[in-house]
Amino acid sequence: MHAPFLKSGLRYVLRPVLLRMFRVRVTYNASTTALLRSGEPCILACNHVSLLDGIIVALASPVPLAFAVDTEYSRGAGATTRFLQLLAWLGFGKIIPTDATAPFGVRTLLTELTRGGRVMVFPEGRISETGERGLDQPGVKWLADRSGVAVAELQIRGAEQSRLFAKNGSAMWPRIRISF
Repeated sequence: MHAPFLKSGLRYVLRPVLLRMFRVRVTYNASTTALLRSGEPCILACNHVSLLDGIIVALASPVPLAFAVDTEYSRGAGATTRFLQLLAWLGFGKIIPTDATAPFGVRTLLTELTRGGRVMVFPEGRISETGERGLDQPGVKWLADRSGVAVAELQIRGAEQSRLFAKNGSAMWPRIRISF
């Protein structure tokens, strides 16, 4: 059995199992789904309410995405880094380290878009204290302006209630909803 087939098969099998395990309910908007499946490059932007958000988006996305991930988590966070690398290996997406103090990550995201990729970003640049979307950092606007690609909005609700993964959560394993 070839490795790419094995990986896509694992992704196909693991995706619904992990979404159910994390208690995630996904709603797909026809226009966002069409955009993702068109093969055209695009930027997905989502509110950031917990450490689970990127994993939830990767599992719920109908196509693999390139994720902008803070350098701390993408390279130096031990178990978190290894888990992100495992998800990338399984075909759930690509990890692109980004740092607010250096432009290299955002430029790599731009290169990904010019090559026809789909990029996932959390425009706030940090986890929200309240669960509501905060102010966007300038990098996302720069990326959209430079690339000229469509930007689709996603929304996660419920993950901010997680005691384990959110800043101010009170539930051990809350129900989570994501809208594409």
